[in-house]
Amino acid sequence: MKPNPLPFQEQLRGFSRALFSTWLYHRRFNLLFDAGEGVATSLLNRVFGIRKILLSHGHADHIAGLTNLINIRNLGAGDQTAELTIYYPRNNALVELIRNYLSQTQNELSFNLIWKALDADERIDLDQKNGKTYLKTFRTQHSQKQLSLGFNIIESRRRLLPEYSGKSQEEINQAIWKVGKDAVAEPFDQIIFTYGGDSRPIQPALVRGTLLLCHECTYLCIDDDERNFQQHSILSDVLETARQAEVKVLLLFHLSLRYSLDEIRETIGEAARRMKLPFRIFILHGDRLFDPLDTYSRRKNRNDEDEAAAEFPVHFREEGAL
Repeated sequence: MKPNPLPFQEQLRGFSRALFSTWLYHRRFNLLFDAGEGVATSLLNRVFGIRKILLSHGHADHIAGLTNLINIRNLGAGDQTAELTIYYPRNNALVELIRNYLSQTQNELSFNLIWKALDADERIDLDQKNGKTYLKTFRTQHSQKQLSLGFNIIESRRRLLPEYSGKSQEEINQAIWKVGKDAVAEPFDQIIFTYGGDSRPIQPALVRGTLLLCHECTYLCIDDDERNFQQHSILSDVLETARQAEVKVLLLFHLSLRYSLDEIRETIGEAARRMKLPFRIFILHGDRLFDPLDTYSRRKNRNDEDEAAAEFPVHFREEGAL
């Protein structure tokens, strides 16, 4: 069995296509980050496992899937009584609109649906028993008119003090017996997962040391932002952000449909080699993960796509505004 390339992210599923739909489901914590169109169709009965939905902002490609998800939770063949909480940026008018729509069309739910507005720097406990795992919000730069949020999942851990680094387990145990564990190890907070939603490059200090940074990367080149909206991120900026933040793994999503998969993988792979980045990079393209440095899989996928194209001819070419 191959090792999980995304550490501590058991059964992470997602979908992302710029302008159309974005969402990520973190099975370990039963969290859904954003709820783009098709999320319920993709997850099927897994929607009953979701306990919290974290919305980064109110644009349609991040909230359009809420209506069907709530309906399925209410009518589908699963646990229809499990409470669901939807967190969203405070005073977000677009989220409030869909909240009002759901209150009028789904007013007899079989489960308790809670809406909670959030600001930056708020904490949500994920481990009710001992409080060692929690989620914390941070402000992102996307829309000038509305608050947008990113999310860190944080675990409280302990690490050896420098003077005990490299000692055997027996020596460490003896030291704990003599001076106590607080004199041997110190507590620290480890960010194990970060989701930034749509945004300009995240401030490295907000996500420093995260085990997995999920960062949007709409454009491969600065010149491709022809409308100069300055609401999304460019590859070079994201890679530099991840380097400064000393992340362990970077997951890129929300890539523009103007690029083919081959172009995305080749451009990102070339940039990673040129910059000699010390972390692994993955790409979420649709609902599939790709390693831009894995040239063998790239050749194999190209052959598979050629065979599929021969069997199912494509008569049109998708061209997105982004």
